[in-house]
Amino acid sequence: MRYVYTVILNGWDNLRPPMYAVDPDVRFICFTNVPNLPKVEPWEYRPLYDVGEPCRTARVPKILPHLMLPGDAEFSIYHDGNFQLRQRAGAMFAELLARHDWAAHVHPCRSCIYEEAAVLLKEKIGTSELISAEIARYREFGYPQVNGLWANGLLVRRHSPAVAALCERWWTLYSMGCERDQLSFPVARHLEDLPVRTIDAQVYQSPYVNFYWHAAWKDQKSSVEFQPERDQIRRRLADLKQITGRDGGIKYPEY
Repeated sequence: MRYVYTVILNGWDNLRPPMYAVDPDVRFICFTNVPNLPKVEPWEYRPLYDVGEPCRTARVPKILPHLMLPGDAEFSIYHDGNFQLRQRAGAMFAELLARHDWAAHVHPCRSCIYEEAAVLLKEKIGTSELISAEIARYREFGYPQVNGLWANGLLVRRHSPAVAALCERWWTLYSMGCERDQLSFPVARHLEDLPVRTIDAQVYQSPYVNFYWHAAWKDQKSSVEFQPERDQIRRRLADLKQITGRDGGIKYPEY
């Protein structure tokens, strides 16, 4: 079976249907912690695996699909919740995995984890202490400079043993490091020595996915149409909290 999946935690994004008709052997799964999201065909909802920090909980399905998707998964496409699939999944598998087990877009700006870390520190993105410690570890064991950098908003994978090993290595490095997964993936790929089919296009202008602003950018045109629906979800969550006395661990801000 083949899967397309995404993650939307605490209403951070608005779920959109794919642009094209769904192949009969492809299932669409959205991992979420919000129980009363509206039905969006052909998406099914599944619960997240909570590891504490929201940013890391959201990355469990992204990094570990072989443990989160049903056991019959042979291929999968992950895309961020603010993307929309614009090609048939079957065609993407045939094209992108013809000679590889993993495909991802090239990073739009850099090709080196050390340069990426410098930007994160300068822009105060993520926890600076974690970034510095992570990069120091990679320098210590001699990870090379300018050794590739990928944008991980779209990941196309064959569920092979080699991919599972890379995913688990990636999670180990990511969980020890900073909140951004761009730093740990190239190192995990290097250590597992798995070739990647690099998509030579910006993920924000991709032939495979459409980019939309996160729901937090509520005044963007692509977000405004979802506001009535989001208001209803928020009211129902408030009613649940009032009746049960609990918030269910859900944070659903007024975007």
